[in-house]
Amino acid sequence: MIDFSDFKSCEQVFRFFEEISSIPRGSGNCRGIADHLVRFAIDRELEYILDEADNVIIKKPATSGYESRPTVIIQGHTDIVAEKLPGLDIDMRTEGLKLMRDGDHLYAEGTTLGADNGIAVAYMMALLDSKSIPHPAIEAVFTSDEEIGLIGAGKLDPSALSGRILINVDSEEEGIFTVGCAGGVRTDMNFEVKREASPLPSYLLSVADLHGGHSGIEIANGRENAIKLGIEILASMPDIRLVSFEGGKMDNAIPRAFSAVFASEADPRADFEKASAEILSRIKDIEPNAKISLSSAAPSADALSKEDTARIIGALSDTRSGVIKMSEDIKGLPESSENIGVAELSGSSARVTVSVRSGKREGKATLVKSLSDIAEKYSARFSTRGDYPAWEYKSESPLRDTAVRVYKKLFGKDPEVVIIHAGLECGLFADKLDGLDSISVGPNMSGIHTTEERLSLSSSERVWEFLLEVLKEI
Repeated sequence: MIDFSDFKSCEQVFRFFEEISSIPRGSGNCRGIADHLVRFAIDRELEYILDEADNVIIKKPATSGYESRPTVIIQGHTDIVAEKLPGLDIDMRTEGLKLMRDGDHLYAEGTTLGADNGIAVAYMMALLDSKSIPHPAIEAVFTSDEEIGLIGAGKLDPSALSGRILINVDSEEEGIFTVGCAGGVRTDMNFEVKREASPLPSYLLSVADLHGGHSGIEIANGRENAIKLGIEILASMPDIRLVSFEGGKMDNAIPRAFSAVFASEADPRADFEKASAEILSRIKDIEPNAKISLSSAAPSADALSKEDTARIIGALSDTRSGVIKMSEDIKGLPESSENIGVAELSGSSARVTVSVRSGKREGKATLVKSLSDIAEKYSARFSTRGDYPAWEYKSESPLRDTAVRVYKKLFGKDPEVVIIHAGLECGLFADKLDGLDSISVGPNMSGIHTTEERLSLSSSERVWEFLLEVLKEI
């Protein structure tokens, strides 16, 4: 156990965070954490609902003196982006995380920490567990599979909720209150390909050690996409035939690495050296640690035809990744973006997944149409999934006003109120619950969706104290 005794008011929160970190809960693997939350509710004789999507709702009555206050929904998601360092001997579908503390920061050894959004789960568990915290009636909503398209929130039955005040705890900067966000959708291109016998020498192309990061939050920082860089190099080599490739793990994370095996009759090293030198020079300020290499690979018995190789390289070359348009209304805010999150080729099929985000409905539709056109041009099957609406800013928000007032009272300064490009579940809840007043908050964390993820303990404690004060003043 990690010593959290120096954070007295928040120690129980961190204990619950440590507890849930032992439960594998990568996206698509939420039943274990859902069952744990159900047992938690039963042990405390609290009303609960578990649905088929592994969403859990736990309800707690108001404490004495708060019975007349409006019911408050507090919400976060149970799944995490389950990333690990290459070669790390851990199966994140069956094994928990190894938490480590470095002063004020919590991290996990060799993996993502899962503070996105495990800190919300821990906050809610501590609130539900407490017998001394004053609060109105609480509906704690633990949604599943947020990281792969807000799937749990999309399937949640709104009739189970009576509250019309929502505090989402899925933001990553203390003192920044999110009050609107982009909508989004995942798109997939699937290619059927033919393989032919190949007596040609094989080569391994590798792109590694890029920053990566969240494809909504970090997309405006110019971080490079390893898949796009790899494809740029492959496109510079004439007459190659692809054998396999792999890049990215999650469609909402900017890929840090890409590798491809290809066959080539001509020696590709001169073309590689020219293309890689140009790329490394271009990206040196943004990606100073980037590594690009080419080496001989074990001979492959077969490879794609030249035609299928050209199809896939063409489609990935035509697909954009990064900010497509900046907002004309809010300085520094992306309006629309695309992120090639996953690209893989093995056997007789290839898959390319793109995360599309836009603050405007028509902007999202335009990007999806352009991707559909690319798929048609290169004879790929095209489909969409995980479509979610934008969360539109409300000019009048009593919750926002209360949160701003409480923050200034506690910390002596005004919080920053923002609209973000990343997707949040608030848009789906607003779509389901008429008249919903919502806000998203959270403590300081960095490196989310990567193995560099860190959570500030002192910030987590301050946000905990802020949440408790907001509950008293609603």
